[in-house]
Amino acid sequence: MLFPRVRVNSFCNIDSTVLLPDVVVGRSCRLRRCVIDRACELPEGMVIGENPDEDSRRFHRSDEGIVLVTRAMLARLAKAGL
Repeated sequence: MLFPRVRVNSFCNIDSTVLLPDVVVGRSCRLRRCVIDRACELPEGMVIGENPDEDSRRFHRSDEGIVLVTRAMLARLAKAGL
């Protein structure tokens, strides 16, 4: 589900994902079973929803396998250089 003012760049694969307003998805991202919070900017090539262990380490993953991504989580990753 795409909300208004969402920009998805080319070569992305988005499946069963909610993108809230003002999200920017970089080129070649793969998103599966995610909720991306408003105004998040996903860097080029980001993969979310394919590796449960990695998703749990970087973001919040529910018992049902839905991954929540917020701006604070992305900022923490950027600060760590990941």
